[in-house]
Amino acid sequence: MARPRILVTPWRRNLKTPLDPECDLLTIAPDYTDAVRRAGGLPLIAAHVEGDEIDELLDAVDGVLLTGGHDIDPVAYGQENTSSCKVAPGSDAFDIAVARVAIERDMPVLGVCRGAQVLNVALGGDLIQEIQREGSSEHPTYAEMYPELRGHRHEVVVVEGSRLAAIYGPGPLAVNSLHHQAIAAVASGLVVTARTADGGVEAVEGEAIDAVAVQWHPEMLHDESGDALFTDLVARASGRVTMTP
Repeated sequence: MARPRILVTPWRRNLKTPLDPECDLLTIAPDYTDAVRRAGGLPLIAAHVEGDEIDELLDAVDGVLLTGGHDIDPVAYGQENTSSCKVAPGSDAFDIAVARVAIERDMPVLGVCRGAQVLNVALGGDLIQEIQREGSSEHPTYAEMYPELRGHRHEVVVVEGSRLAAIYGPGPLAVNSLHHQAIAAVASGLVVTARTADGGVEAVEGEAIDAVAVQWHPEMLHDESGDALFTDLVARASGRVTMTP
């Protein structure tokens, strides 16, 4: 049987290279694609397309992984920019369109960090543009994070009976924190399934749509049950393999 094909959304950013001081690139951390492969899926990275091309793109895959990246332009959720940085409206347009079409098609979706925010905005929710504050174990500042970028952990409380609880099991969950924005008003059709001790939204999932999204970075937690979310995505997508060409 063919492996489920998972669309992994790339991060568009401008990077300095030896040959070009301002090189516009589509990039993705191999942590994401490696996690999909370990889970038994085939990761596919696509160019940022638009319009009818989104449908053509999703015709070729069985599930969608909305990955991390820069801040979403607040224009996308009807706010002025107060604390958002390095916004890329083109990336927003692609990610939000992919999320909406995937949901319309009832395709399995997993959102990670920015991907969780994309899902919420795509369905009509909005974001907190700045959550960091000095001395918060749940949401440290970037300066506090960087000495132990992959080592910082904080606990979230997972809602009993949720899909997230079924994936990880009961009890509090230790996760990482690599963000300064988060979900504010939760979109219609989504429910909160994990929060920090200070009440911050750390995970949402669909009430009647096939979507799970988390604010942390499970792809960086391979040795700490981080693969469980990707295993769940691939399992959900496996039911569509025979339905697509």
